[in-house]
Amino acid sequence: MNNNQRIVLQASRGAAAFFVLLFHTSAMSFKYFQYDLLGISSIGRSGGVDFFFILTGFLLYHTYGHKIGTKMSVLPYLSNRLIRIYPFYWLITLVVLPVYFLVPSFGYGYETHKDTIIKSFLLLPQAHGPVLPVAWSLSYFVLFYLVFSLLMALGKKPAYLFLSIWVTLTLCHFLHVPLIGADIDRHFYLNFLFSDVNLEFITGCLLAKWAEHHRNKHYKLLIVIGVIGFALIWMNNKYLFTPYHNYLLYIIPATFALIGASSVPEQLRLPHWVKILSKLGNASYTILLTHLLFISILMKLSVATHVVNHLGFLLTDLIIVAMVVPLCYLAYKLGEKPLVTGLKSTMKFSPSKSTNPVS
Repeated sequence: MNNNQRIVLQASRGAAAFFVLLFHTSAMSFKYFQYDLLGISSIGRSGGVDFFFILTGFLLYHTYGHKIGTKMSVLPYLSNRLIRIYPFYWLITLVVLPVYFLVPSFGYGYETHKDTIIKSFLLLPQAHGPVLPVAWSLSYFVLFYLVFSLLMALGKKPAYLFLSIWVTLTLCHFLHVPLIGADIDRHFYLNFLFSDVNLEFITGCLLAKWAEHHRNKHYKLLIVIGVIGFALIWMNNKYLFTPYHNYLLYIIPATFALIGASSVPEQLRLPHWVKILSKLGNASYTILLTHLLFISILMKLSVATHVVNHLGFLLTDLIIVAMVVPLCYLAYKLGEKPLVTGLKSTMKFSPSKSTNPVS
């Protein structure tokens, strides 16, 4: 993978993080102001997190796919992956948790339960979600890392046998195969282990395998098709042109976007805005964890200071978006980045070759 491809992939991560932020701003605006920013609060899932899942599979396979079945020691790999997820997540959770005790009306009631708190810190899946609501996806990232580490720790035959069983049961669950699919549905943890989300991760791995030996000269067109594909799914979710709107449909435009991004030639001079988006991609994990906190604070301040009455709903929401992006980036520069770097240096883990974990 050349440097331009890395930058464009990181930029795609930044774009996905921004759309998650934008969609959540609209949802919060509807909650506080009954105003639907850009008409997107009714669309539902933006596809940003789904893109993260697919990109995670892509990057993991690109970086470590050749080590599957090699019986390697996975402790350094797993330590690097988990140290990028847990410490900063714990820090943000500790900031948010006292609020639910002091002002219970901010939550749903389960946030202060002992079991919820313990499972949240461990990122174990829960039916009602963790203390930090946006962290539901992190449980899947941890699952992906554990699956991949097992594939690298096993010999070739056991690794592919395990992979075959995992993929088969996931497909059975997705296709509602009689008996098998129904049995998985009845058990919460089996439902999690063989979730439809796995198909996004698996798709990313397959795309990375394909990209190893293929480059497409129409990479710009593929990226544009991917972007248009996301927009079409959003429009269908909002206006219901067709009755079927499953989040797995995001796999289709994400595939076009990733094939295009992984085909960008090294000699191409990238536009400045792509490099800015790539910096936002570096901070995507921080954006994922902190944007709702910042949005909530700014929404409350806009109500308390009556700013929204003077500026109107649209301008207030746009200002909030414009403020949240740099606030999240600042949290990345001052919080996540030095924390992870310092912990790795202290614990003497070798640097990981891949990019941020929450793709």
